[in-house]
Amino acid sequence: MEWIQALDRALRYIEENLMDEGLCVASVAKEAAYSPFYLQRMFSAFTDQSLGEYIRQRRLSVAGQALRSTRETVLTIALRYGYDSPESFQKAFRRFHGVTPSAARKAGVPLKYLSPLHIKVDLTGGSMMDYVVETMEQMTVIGLTRRFPLDGAFGLIPAFWEEYHQKGLDQQVCGYLGICFEEEGKPDFAYMIARFCEPDAPVPEGFEKRVIAPHTWVRFRAVGALPDAIQKMNRQIFTEWLPSNTTYSLADGVNIEMYTEGDMNAPDYVSEIWLPVRVKA
Repeated sequence: MEWIQALDRALRYIEENLMDEGLCVASVAKEAAYSPFYLQRMFSAFTDQSLGEYIRQRRLSVAGQALRSTRETVLTIALRYGYDSPESFQKAFRRFHGVTPSAARKAGVPLKYLSPLHIKVDLTGGSMMDYVVETMEQMTVIGLTRRFPLDGAFGLIPAFWEEYHQKGLDQQVCGYLGICFEEEGKPDFAYMIARFCEPDAPVPEGFEKRVIAPHTWVRFRAVGALPDAIQKMNRQIFTEWLPSNTTYSLADGVNIEMYTEGDMNAPDYVSEIWLPVRVKA
């Protein structure tokens, strides 16, 4: 139940600190006692939205109520809910509510409201999951790295892969791994399109080599057309396997998606998700 408890701590912290300018993914993760990267993955798997977007929508929901119920200026309310100018607040407010902050004060103008999330435990799961646990020694990978923000990154990564192939970079390094490297204290992470290589392998210009430390890995096998199959497996990992397993906890730092040869649109296409784990104390 530690994942459920972590998510509950995160949700309570958000509600208690909506008016704190320091509220962000990193501060919520610290309160939940999980890395920002994995908290984002868990939150998205459970809710189908990013943690940062949830925070923004909760703030804008409460800001709309404040505009309706008080005579405070738009600037005062904007600053209270994390916006540094009326212009940035107006843009975000209109995108969420569909009206400007000044129009929101008029009688009969409808506003949107996202209610706070609450933990509710249901009897779910029962899905078959194919995985193996394997301890691996140090591994070396070579590839192209790009940094992505923690919030919303997984909507941007497919475009990175498309660009990689369009530019013919796969002719230099035939990447079949998608590797996330989290760096503690940073608001973003490194994502690498890569392949395994020998430690002394030459590095083409623009590419880099990285070493992955020894880990125990849980390797989950996804069967089916991409991206649906691997997205479904990712959701099962974070909503079913991790909350219910009593043996392992996540080891921070790196995780891997591996793509095999073959037709990625075929119903029998095989891909894998690798998560580093440690035995629970």
